[in-house]
Amino acid sequence: MNWHGVEGLISSPIAVRAFDLAAVDLSLSGMLDSAEHARAAAIENHTTRRDFLAGRVVQRLMAAELIAATPQDLVAAYACPACGPNPVPSHGRPGYALRGKPAALSMSFSRSNGWGVAAMVTAAGVPLGVDVQHIAQVGFAGFDDVALSPTEKSALTMLAPEERDRWRAAVWARKEALAKFTGQGLRTDPALIPAFPHAGVGQGVGAGNIAAHVWELPPGELALPEGFAVAVACGGNF
Repeated sequence: MNWHGVEGLISSPIAVRAFDLAAVDLSLSGMLDSAEHARAAAIENHTTRRDFLAGRVVQRLMAAELIAATPQDLVAAYACPACGPNPVPSHGRPGYALRGKPAALSMSFSRSNGWGVAAMVTAAGVPLGVDVQHIAQVGFAGFDDVALSPTEKSALTMLAPEERDRWRAAVWARKEALAKFTGQGLRTDPALIPAFPHAGVGQGVGAGNIAAHVWELPPGELALPEGFAVAVACGGNF
């Protein structure tokens, strides 16, 4: 499993790690909660189901490592705006309970094309979003009309054709990271989420009513193969 901390890119310790999901030992999935297994069982595609379980395994292992807990002692406690204020067991913004209390951890997880990327902060209540995208997922007819604002479409036309899918992947990763950061996901029209409201990486941006910072991480720094784009959005004093 590959990992890389991005403390050098972000002004506070946000741990970001990439995982080859096919390399994860699924015998470790026995540590997952029953609700996580139930959600996996509802996934018909074998590869997608396997990647889901592998993602939940590495997310739990990483979380346990960062807060010095036993993985089996963590209980999935996700936050879903559509389901109300109480934690839910298997979907929404990820989180864990430890011995009946929320774990001192904020996290986000993303999967794409057989790889997973996790971002975590060892503090509760920190708005955080991470997303990984592969260029193969964005180069289809109609993507621009669904995902891009008029300003972003104009910027796309300024690029050479061979650069456009890579740029689309970076834009979509930034938008998804911001959508996870706000907790709304893609309930928000993605064309209305500004991927580049300010020039430069790591600039403050607006995501809803919460201030965010967004960074792009070169895939090589996470030991990801070529063709991926990764973005992290974080709020607070991070």
